[in-house]
Amino acid sequence: MSRVGFALALHELSERIRDRWVLLGSVLFALMASGVSLYGRMAEADLNALTGPSLVTLTALLVPLVAMVLSHDAIVGERDRNTLGLLLSLPVSRMEVVAAKYVGRSIALALSVIVGLGAAMGVSGPAGVHTLLALMGPTLLLGLAFLSLGMLISTCARRQVTAASVVVMTWFLLVFFYDLALLGILVISDGAVSQQTISSLVLMNPAGLYRLQMMQVFAGPEVLRSLGMTVALPGLGTVCLLWTAWLVLPTAVSGILLTREKVTG
Repeated sequence: MSRVGFALALHELSERIRDRWVLLGSVLFALMASGVSLYGRMAEADLNALTGPSLVTLTALLVPLVAMVLSHDAIVGERDRNTLGLLLSLPVSRMEVVAAKYVGRSIALALSVIVGLGAAMGVSGPAGVHTLLALMGPTLLLGLAFLSLGMLISTCARRQVTAASVVVMTWFLLVFFYDLALLGILVISDGAVSQQTISSLVLMNPAGLYRLQMMQVFAGPEVLRSLGMTVALPGLGTVCLLWTAWLVLPTAVSGILLTREKVTG
């Protein structure tokens, strides 16, 4: 990244860490994660059986939302303020503009996740630190995947209000309705759609990939068989490939679209 691109990334970071919605989301995540960890500690529950899965559910809901709030105005916000042409007139490629915005907002997201899970570590006691550390890496990947998707939405949208509406709809679709729709297909088809097909479709959703990955961490590799499913969880190579695709492809498409855009003003 050039000096100008690096400066843009720092500017994005400084702007995002002062964003009241990002701060509110970070504080809410920290409080709720701390509450779950404290409850597990007071109940003296098995961390893998209670605290871990509860935190997975919490992070699968809140982290994607914070990530999409962070990214929804990345490009369309400049367009709405009529500053996109000025930004693109800088001695930096358009692809690097997208990369700088993504990097700056990624650091802000990482700080939010670290604060949230770090606060939970502070109240969980020594036994809970291992559980929370196991969550840290995959949770960051989940957030970065939704951040990348939000960047693509921001590039495609022509107005900021449209981008905000689309990211909320996308969050609801991928976090809430996607798995329910697949379950409905499995039930209605009465076996016509194989479990392997449904499993593959689950893995195409970053939220589903995250849940399956953490399910394997906290419940073991045979967790699906215990639920009556005969499919196997994906291997490490497949998981890495899927996460790489979610992190790279939406942002790369955003850069390509911005490269082709004609901007005036």
